[in-house]
Amino acid sequence: MSSILISLLSIIVLLGVIIGIHELGHFLAARKFNVHVIRFKIGFGKTLVSRFDKRGTEFSIGLLPLGGYVQMLGEDNPIQGKDSDPGNYSEEISYPQASLGARAIITAAGPIANFVLAVIAYFLIFMIGVKDLVPIVGAVNDDSLAMQAGIEVGDRIVSIDNKEVVSLKDLNTLLALRIGETGSILVNYKKPNSDLKYSESVNIENWLSSELDQSIISSFGILPFIPPIVSSVQVGSPADKSGIESGDQIIRVGDNVIRTWYELVEEISSIPDKETSLTIKRNGTSFSVPASIGSVQDELGIKIGRIGIARISSNEEIPDEFLVITKKGPIESFALGIKETYNFTVLILDSIGKMITGSISAENIGGPIQIAVLSGSAAKAGLVSFISMIALLSINLGLVNLLPVPILDGGQLVLIAAEKIKGSPLSPGFIEFAYRIGLLLVIGLMAFAVFNDITRIV
Repeated sequence: MSSILISLLSIIVLLGVIIGIHELGHFLAARKFNVHVIRFKIGFGKTLVSRFDKRGTEFSIGLLPLGGYVQMLGEDNPIQGKDSDPGNYSEEISYPQASLGARAIITAAGPIANFVLAVIAYFLIFMIGVKDLVPIVGAVNDDSLAMQAGIEVGDRIVSIDNKEVVSLKDLNTLLALRIGETGSILVNYKKPNSDLKYSESVNIENWLSSELDQSIISSFGILPFIPPIVSSVQVGSPADKSGIESGDQIIRVGDNVIRTWYELVEEISSIPDKETSLTIKRNGTSFSVPASIGSVQDELGIKIGRIGIARISSNEEIPDEFLVITKKGPIESFALGIKETYNFTVLILDSIGKMITGSISAENIGGPIQIAVLSGSAAKAGLVSFISMIALLSINLGLVNLLPVPILDGGQLVLIAAEKIKGSPLSPGFIEFAYRIGLLLVIGLMAFAVFNDITRIV
């Protein structure tokens, strides 16, 4: 129940922030050009809270936090409805009375505000400091692209397609750009304790064009490097009886050297109900302890070894030598905020383009349920993860609103451009028809996204 509550509260806060900032962009631009704003609303459906300012603008919050709008005098569309009271605003003008340039700026101000929010979010992240895993290989899946490239455990990925890889996030982002493509991926990597670089190309064909069922890095065949450090020990377990403690690093099982958590799991699993020795590294000192390996049965009924320990699960528990720590001053953080916003904008545009052309499956589109799950996970992961989710969804909202669909900001800009080319206002009938077509498209897209969410759960 607490997990559901966290997800609900997270999505309300998250959507409230990114939608509120989007509509604030429209609102401030309208005020700048002296256009009267009738209503500023976040959310749809029944109004929960409402108040008016001294200029007659109604500010309200709706029951469903799935959208919002700024309704200006003289501006009608199927979502906002007609002006209920034209009023007397002698000091302000209506939206149609504003120049085409002013109307274009007012329309574009919403998406622009979302990109600004993303820059600010990433600025805060780099000011707070962000930790990410170094791109060292912890395991290589059989028959994978990584194996074809000759990559082995302990190798460090240096670049993908000649673009530098500094952290695991860089690796994920660069591989994500190749989803749905045919051709080759160029991988540069180097061996442990060596500066000698290896360069290999692996061929891909419609790579990951269907819905992803695992992470992109795992799909490539790589698991991140997780050192064999014990996070916790189950009371009464074989590990507990052997005197293993939280923070210990298991470096040998019997005579076999252990480099990663995956190797530790594989080795322990292979010797159920056996006697062995474990070499432990604790506070810089190494020593061996006897251990009686326990056992459990897997889903196939096969007996596998277990000793009752859990791995480290957060970057806070991982030694700094395995981390890339980025914490900058205000100027560098701002520059990195712009760079990060640009990188994710390019990645999202690339994904949208591939969905339109059919290179990747539209089943990857997520709706409110998926957003709730992701925002809940981000909230539980910590402040930096939640801020990062705000930035990513804000970029998404800004880009989606720029699509040339009537009723969205991009469609509005197209209509403004058409009016500029035509040299006179478009007919009310044509505008109403365009809005209704746009509304049907948006509703259809939302329904498809919700359907995808439900199929993921089922």
